Amino acid sequence: MRMYKSVVYQGEVVVGEVDVYPEENNNYKNFHVKEIRISHFSQPSERCPPLAVLHTVTSCGVCFKMESKTQQQDGLFQLHSLCIRENKTAVMPLGGEEIHLVAMHSRNVDRPCFWGFIVALGLYDSCLVMLNLRCLGIVFDLDETLIVANTMRSFEDRIDALQRKINSEVDPQRISGMQAEVKRYQDDKNILKQYAENDQVVDNGRVIKVQSEIVPALSDSHQPIVRPLIRLQDKNIILTRINPQIRDTSVLVRLRPAWEDLRSYLTARGRKRFEVYVCTMAERDYALEMWRLLDPDSNLINSKELLGRIVCVKSGLKKSLFNVFQDGLCHPKMALVIDDRLKVWDEKDQPRVHVVPAFAPYYAPQAEASNTIPVLCVARNVACNVRGGFFKDFDDGLLQKIPQIAYEDDIKDIPSPPDVSNYLVSEDDGSISNGHRDPFLFDGMADAEVERKLKDALSAASTIPVTTANLDPRLTSLQYTMVPSGSVPPPTAQASMMPFPHVQFPQPATLVKPMGQAAPSEPSLHSSPAREEGEVPESELDPDTRRRLLILQHGQDTRDHASAEPPFPVRHPVQTSAPHVPSSRGVWFPAEEEIGSQPLNRVVPKEFPVDSGPLGIAKPRPHHPSFFSKVESSISSDRILHDSHQRLPKEMYHRDDRPRLNHMLSSYRSFSGDDIPFSRSFSSHRDLDSESGHSVLHADTPVAVLQEIALKCGTKVDFISSLVASTELQFSMEAWFSGKKIGHRVGRTRKEAQNKAAEDSIKHLAGKIF
Repeated sequence: MRMYKSVVYQGEVVVGEVDVYPEENNNYKNFHVKEIRISHFSQPSERCPPLAVLHTVTSCGVCFKMESKTQQQDGLFQLHSLCIRENKTAVMPLGGEEIHLVAMHSRNVDRPCFWGFIVALGLYDSCLVMLNLRCLGIVFDLDETLIVANTMRSFEDRIDALQRKINSEVDPQRISGMQAEVKRYQDDKNILKQYAENDQVVDNGRVIKVQSEIVPALSDSHQPIVRPLIRLQDKNIILTRINPQIRDTSVLVRLRPAWEDLRSYLTARGRKRFEVYVCTMAERDYALEMWRLLDPDSNLINSKELLGRIVCVKSGLKKSLFNVFQDGLCHPKMALVIDDRLKVWDEKDQPRVHVVPAFAPYYAPQAEASNTIPVLCVARNVACNVRGGFFKDFDDGLLQKIPQIAYEDDIKDIPSPPDVSNYLVSEDDGSISNGHRDPFLFDGMADAEVERKLKDALSAASTIPVTTANLDPRLTSLQYTMVPSGSVPPPTAQASMMPFPHVQFPQPATLVKPMGQAAPSEPSLHSSPAREEGEVPESELDPDTRRRLLILQHGQDTRDHASAEPPFPVRHPVQTSAPHVPSSRGVWFPAEEEIGSQPLNRVVPKEFPVDSGPLGIAKPRPHHPSFFSKVESSISSDRILHDSHQRLPKEMYHRDDRPRLNHMLSSYRSFSGDDIPFSRSFSSHRDLDSESGHSVLHADTPVAVLQEIALKCGTKVDFISSLVASTELQFSMEAWFSGKKIGHRVGRTRKEAQNKAAEDSIKHLAGKIF
């Protein structure tokens, strides 16, 4: 390894001489600085070690390693001790970037040692605050994502275009649909015309006059503006004027339903879960006014930050998170995008885009109401669970490993930091079939697209580590199940294992590793509580969310990528490498909060209580025998099934490897009022132990047991699911073994129905055999 000597200064005072070893595998391998002048220290961190923060926000890893030449340099010892004691970094400005020196302990030498990172100016401080507060960034598009706005000119253009289509159309049904759309445009145009000409509108016989609203100055160079507004709350319409002096700038704005739910979640109970940004291709004054209508009290974006948080992109250019965060306010890996179009974003940012259907109140006025869960409530759930998955991996993966890292270690020894893109999955993501996912892990799922919310296979006991999943997080458009909302009651929240009448199932222990450093006691820091106060309970997660929402997995993308990313803010494609992170069973949502807004237009029955307080750290539970051993306990160990030389397994052997489950995801079509048939086939194969020849499957549930039996018999088990035609949302699950139906049960969730069907099938097989 190359080495050169350097001198460290704090201000103008010499602190000591050091040997600097540049890292070869990053973009700064030719980095060479003879003098390291520390100008200041970063702010102390409350809960996140500086190494964890820098590892999360850097794009090129460690730039260099630095150690004291001798043990007699008191200045370096004091610098090292201060950084360790107060969780600080020593900072040296470097043009538009800054060097952060992270104090490290050494296994081999008793001298001050540091790792050096280079990040964008101000990025460390802003991301440190966000990570300590468990906060991510969220970027909204405006038009057709949150609002639809029209002027008199745009109304006329749209009506003319539709009239031309009607004149050339021969299909009576299509003509009728376009005529209805034209009428909706004309109705709103008439409202806007009254407002633009008379500063009042007549609505159902009532005359509604404008109300003046004062828009405060956004900076010293701006002047306060008085705008004439009319709000038609029952129609979800706002009439405003971009330039109050010019009536032709009058605009009729339709707000997307359920925006209040999403907005309330982002800042419920005064806690900011996301730093909000806007990226739009609209003109700036228009964008500022549209956002003011969406956030009238400036709860999401402070008025002093508004000009920097609303980014307007010129037509024809790509949207980019680099441009949104050009001031170093957030790192793209920590940001979720909500937009109705994917391709308008730079390719490297597309994996972080949650695509919502375009808001089309004139073309499809009933589309929003027909969804069981409104589109923006789906987006709310996506944001909630992306945030939950991100900090689950950050807390249980990264923070657990950081205290074990020494100066002599490689950055590759640290698990890859979480990336928002790891918690969004493509609609047609073929890589899912190659990953280790447990589709039955999420409870309270009452939907026909539960396949879209998959999780890594979890350990059967606290001693069994889990391999990470292959994930290719590219996002495509989301299509929604059209089910009348009134016919679907809220599903119940359920435990991580469905109860069975005669069989007890194992409850794996939760691993909670203590941090090597003192830290404030936080339930969400190193534990896996059920959910955060203010997060959406599992029982409320909706069908559309689980269609493409997140993969709350323990670990990251394990494809063969290069481990180094291009430095932020340099605009190159982002790549991540895969860590190997221990996992604990159960869905994780950060502890502390509960939703404070309207609960998705649903009424939760009293018999389903909602926890309101923070949850404590989960206590480890003893490892129980597997479900299979309990099923077997009533059967003599020498009873053998003689059917084509097939027999039931007598013993389960455990090791670190996990069985590979290949999931064939089902597809379906949904129509309003129709049942939604769907199916999923499971095929399992196992790795053979090269020495013992024993299987390595871990049978924790009836489903796993039945799959193990099928493997022993050289066949497979298929589960076919459908919705039950009833007033309550129920799922019917059939179990097919070697092409024959052997079990059929009904449950309130797919998981419950599948476990019941598997248990029924095992009893059926046992009855036939014995």
